[in-house]
Amino acid sequence: MHMPETRTDRSNCQFVVQQATDGKPVVMVQLSHETIPALKSAVVGFDLLGGTGFEQAKKLADLLNEYVLNVFVTVTDKRAQA
Repeated sequence: MHMPETRTDRSNCQFVVQQATDGKPVVMVQLSHETIPALKSAVVGFDLLGGTGFEQAKKLADLLNEYVLNVFVTVTDKRAQA
């Protein structure tokens, strides 16, 4: 029996505030490079608590940009278990 293979891909990222279709602010993740195949066709974002204003969302995005180095995704290939 083979152990499942795992792979971790990383990319530098930036957090930005956008307006959702309902008018509320959301924090979106923008990747600097397309080095994470699992996210190639994906959009990653965060819904914020009700009542969060755009200024608060911007402060949160700025704080994340200051402290987060990169985003990573670890994928396990379950086919390797067979």
